Amino acid sequence: MSEDYPFLFFAIKILNFYRRITQPFYQLTSMVEAIKLEDYSLRINRLSSKGSNTGYNKGILGYLTSEINSLASVLQNRKQLYDQHAFITYQLMEQLDTPMVVFNEKLQLSHANEAFSLWCKQPWQTLRHYLSTKFGLVLNEHQQWTLESLENQDKWQVRQSQFLQNNQKYHLLVLTNIEEVLRKTQQESWLQIVRVLSHEIHNSLTPIKSLAQSMAEMPTTEQRSRQALEIIVNRSQTLQEFVDRYSTLYRDFNVKPTEFDSEKFFQQFIALFNQQEIRVRNNVRTVFADPVLLEQVIINLLKNAIEACSSLEDEILIFVDEQKDQMKVRIVDKGQGIANPENLFVPFYTTKENGSGIGLALCRNIIEQHGGSLTLSNNDCGEGVTAEIILPVAPKRLQIQS
Repeated sequence: MSEDYPFLFFAIKILNFYRRITQPFYQLTSMVEAIKLEDYSLRINRLSSKGSNTGYNKGILGYLTSEINSLASVLQNRKQLYDQHAFITYQLMEQLDTPMVVFNEKLQLSHANEAFSLWCKQPWQTLRHYLSTKFGLVLNEHQQWTLESLENQDKWQVRQSQFLQNNQKYHLLVLTNIEEVLRKTQQESWLQIVRVLSHEIHNSLTPIKSLAQSMAEMPTTEQRSRQALEIIVNRSQTLQEFVDRYSTLYRDFNVKPTEFDSEKFFQQFIALFNQQEIRVRNNVRTVFADPVLLEQVIINLLKNAIEACSSLEDEILIFVDEQKDQMKVRIVDKGQGIANPENLFVPFYTTKENGSGIGLALCRNIIEQHGGSLTLSNNDCGEGVTAEIILPVAPKRLQIQS
């Protein structure tokens, strides 16, 4: 039995030596595995708890330990920086008015901004983990995002990018409203046409008007001819004024927005159109806009509503509400409705017998220069029209709310 002691002692020595040799590699393997899982918090101590040398600081093993520790530190710093960038990206998304949405690699909604909630008409938080197809967004076989609805394809353009977070791939989509770009292009085209027509009509009317005035003032001109010449002069003057009005259709207004009393502003329209039944339901204390220009827009829209009504007893409602950073004004009538809505804001187009076809286009230009929007649509009940104005609230009030 005593003969086995040297062998046993020798075996224990070999086992301890084996453990001492392999232990660093096991620890290095565990650390590499943690790095693979994006856990960069582990480090290998090169000294034991008693301060004695463990062998990690000698030779090639010490160099390998130092390099892996250094790699973990670098990757940890990069991950922190990347997480900060991702946080900033999400914060930036919240501040933008453009709809933005993030889908995970399973094409489920992961994050979005408030503009996307308005786009899909529902808070995006309640739709988390819904598939992208729920929103009409499809990833085709070419890895390109498209809109399923043809109507949305005409109004919106999808821009896409990808990023990695927590070792997962995400899709970032930005929805750009191309309808506004197309409308601005249309406006520039119309403005160019108006300028050309204005120039040519002025060049033709000026000598005709001057010649007609001279002939009408001649003593030898007969009374009947004089009356005809005066008609020519008057019509020339009217046509010149008509063209001048079109030349200012898309001009830049000197918009001076101020904050003023909402109740007083909207009550004045009841007195102005006292022959028509007009009611105001106002939930806003102050309005942030140019009062002169906004008044011109409201008057124009109310005239249209009154002319569409078949009776003075038909009620016209004005709703004034505020939602977060927007003020909404809706003018609702019970008239005949819009027969051709796609041509509402086209210059020269009018369904009125004595209309000029510039009122609505001018109104929309004024509202858009306020940073807002103007839309007209038939009511769901099939009777009447709703004109909706959306304006931003005062910057100081927006700052307080945020």
